[in-house]
Amino acid sequence: MKSFVETHKGFTAHRERKALIISFPRPVSTLSWGVLNGGFCSADYIVIFQVSGRDREFTTDPSRFIKSAARDLGLEGRIVGMATSVDVASLVSVSFSHVETQVSCFATVGWGNALSVGEPATWQESDGKPLNTINLILLIRPGLTAEAMVEAVQIATEGRVRALNEAGISSSQSSLPATGTGTDCIAIVSLDKGEAPYCGKHTKFGELIGLAAYAAVKKGLAMGLATSGLKIGG
Repeated sequence: MKSFVETHKGFTAHRERKALIISFPRPVSTLSWGVLNGGFCSADYIVIFQVSGRDREFTTDPSRFIKSAARDLGLEGRIVGMATSVDVASLVSVSFSHVETQVSCFATVGWGNALSVGEPATWQESDGKPLNTINLILLIRPGLTAEAMVEAVQIATEGRVRALNEAGISSSQSSLPATGTGTDCIAIVSLDKGEAPYCGKHTKFGELIGLAAYAAVKKGLAMGLATSGLKIGG
């Protein structure tokens, strides 16, 4: 696996073994539904761990598995933990800025269990299909209030859906346009003390958050299609 390190004002991102590790010089406010420390959390790290759906330890107790994996990496402090079966070597990163507003997005992009929202609940393995899960970590400066962080989840989700739609990705269960996978996760990070109360599409925050999520997923889909030789449509 090629080395990967990115240093930005307020955070550093690097790959180590089968994990993407984003570390902060001081705890930051996060919002996610990560397997470990989801919800609102003051975090020292956000980590995406590469796992196998056949790993019984992970499927039996994902939170305990991630805690153990974090200890193996020597991470101390509060960790927001996410998981994917996508190879972390295919990580995508993009950044956009305007004056003092900056948004960076790190993503792992797979669509083997792509679904359209509202379809019947299912569980399926990904044998012979592209690996699963679209994970997005969006790091935003200056900071957002708690309510704006909630809105940022919506904007990032719309960016993901736009990228899937443009790529023509269909549900793995039907011919409906995919809106995500069955195991996606989004994490929003406010790098400074929260001030902005809104980040909708009429704001520069909203523009950059949506653009970052869209561009990251679009790039990840293109990379996955190019390397796998697979066609779109599930």
